This record gives sequence, structure tokens and C-alpha cells, in this order.
Amino acid sequence: MKVDQKKLNNILWQAKMQLSKNWLESKRILQKGLKEFPRSTELLLFMAEIYFSKKLYRKAVGVYHKVLKVEPKNETATFQLANAFMAISEYKLAIDYYNMLNANFPELLYNKAFAYSKIGRNDKSIEILKPIFNYKISSLLPYIFLAELFFLDGKHDESINTLEKAEQKFGKRGNISYLKGLAYFNLHNTLKAYIEFDTAEKLKINSANFYKNFALTCDKIGKTDKAITLLMNGIKKNPFDPIVYIELIQIYIDHNRYGEAFSVAELSKKNVPYSVTLSMLYDKIVLYLEDKKSREE
Repeated sequence: MKVDQKKLNNILWQAKMQLSKNWLESKRILQKGLKEFPRSTELLLFMAEIYFSKKLYRKAVGVYHKVLKVEPKNETATFQLANAFMAISEYKLAIDYYNMLNANFPELLYNKAFAYSKIGRNDKSIEILKPIFNYKISSLLPYIFLAELFFLDGKHDESINTLEKAEQKFGKRGNISYLKGLAYFNLHNTLKAYIEFDTAEKLKINSANFYKNFALTCDKIGKTDKAITLLMNGIKKNPFDPIVYIELIQIYIDHNRYGEAFSVAELSKKNVPYSVTLSMLYDKIVLYLEDKKSREE
């Protein structure tokens, strides 16, 4: 039986016109159309697209499966089905569907690499993502992701090389400098790490973790006051992170500034009361101060 393409196109047009005003009405139009054209992949794909855009991923999965029953090799449905499984954290299923696709394009490579990273296969993620730079890409994200994968794999030189390519293409960016700083720090190149962290700070990177890592670098090159300021900023940024308190207290202890260490330890007891390490540091400081007081009497 020949499909009435004009009528089908009219249904699609009506559904698209309604979408921005009332997506439920758009869905109703498609459902009505599917009663007349149950094997129309155009109607099914548009219905699935609506569900996907509304984050109703499981409903989208059901509709994409219907498309594949009609057209088993429909690449749009296969790719979007994989993306829907990604959105609901079903990474192995996502990988299965990504692997069904013969074509390669940047979004597919990135998504597949991300899925592999989520199941602990960073080696596979790196293998998949490397060829992405043979394509024209306008996003910094793949560079950052690949650099992070290299970093996690302990390949800090390759991480830096990837970030330098990103810098050549996109210019100075705070997240590029931050990651370069981390890589140099792990390569024990403290001066280069400091330069990159300093650049990242000027480019408005200001997370608690950034402050902590920059502070450790500053302390190693004798910029103790800068390290203390950064860790104070880290506490303001995230007052419930025990690591920032620990690092600040340790710097004060290392420089024999027990009074200031005690003040920070007191503050940490209010904000992070259940940290064993902070409790041990607090006891160490109290013991030192009591011993010092008894020696002075």
C-alpha cells in the first residue's frame, strides 16, 4: 500500500508547529498520525526526539526500538538510542549500540570514549578519542577530555602535549592552564606548575581543588604566604572539604606557627567534625601547645 506522503508531511508540519507552544499537543498529533502510519520512521523519530529533549529517556528508548524494528540499520535511531542509554547511565548498552555504527564522526567518537571511561576502560577511551583530531572540531571539550584521560593514566607528558595543541587552537584558557599545572606538578616540575597555576588564577579558575593544588606548589617554592592565602580561599569556597584544612594546618605546623594552626583546627571541628585526620592534627597541636606552656612556666 502506497503511503500518502502529502498527508504524512502535513502531520509532521503540524507537530513541529505545536512543539514550541505545547509539546504535549505535538505528541498527541504524532500519536494520532502513528495510528494511520504505524511504520513511519519520520513520525517515530520525531516522537523519540521530543521525548529525548524532555529528558524522558526511557520513553525515547522505546520509540527508537520501534524505529529499528521497521529499519534495523537506521543509523540515526541507533546513535540516539546509544545516547539515551548514556543519559540513564547504562554505559555498556550505550557502547553496544555505538559499536553497531559503521560511520565515524566527532560526536560519536567523543560519546563512545566517554562511555568506555565510565566503565573503567580509559585505555580504550584514549584509543577511540585520538583520531578525533583528524576531523574539524570547534570544541575544546575533546582536547580537555583526552588530556584528562592521559593524566589519569599517568601519561603526563602526553597530557601536556594535548593541552598545548588545544592552546594553539583556542588560545589561553583557565582550564587548559590548570590541567597543565597539575601535569607539571606530577612530573615534579614545580616552577612550570607554578607558572601554569598562576595563569589559571588570572583566568578566573577558583575551585577549592584548584586553590589546594596551587597552594601546594607555592609552598614548595617558598611562597608560603601565597599558599596560606590560597588555602584560606579554598576554605571559603568549600568549608566542608577536610583536605583544604589539613593542608593549611600542615603548612602552619611545618613553619612552627602552632597558634594559627590551632585556630584553623578549631574552625575545622565545627565544619568537618568527623574527620579522623583533622582530629589527630588537633590533638597534636593541643599537645604541643600544652607542652610549650608547661616549659614556659
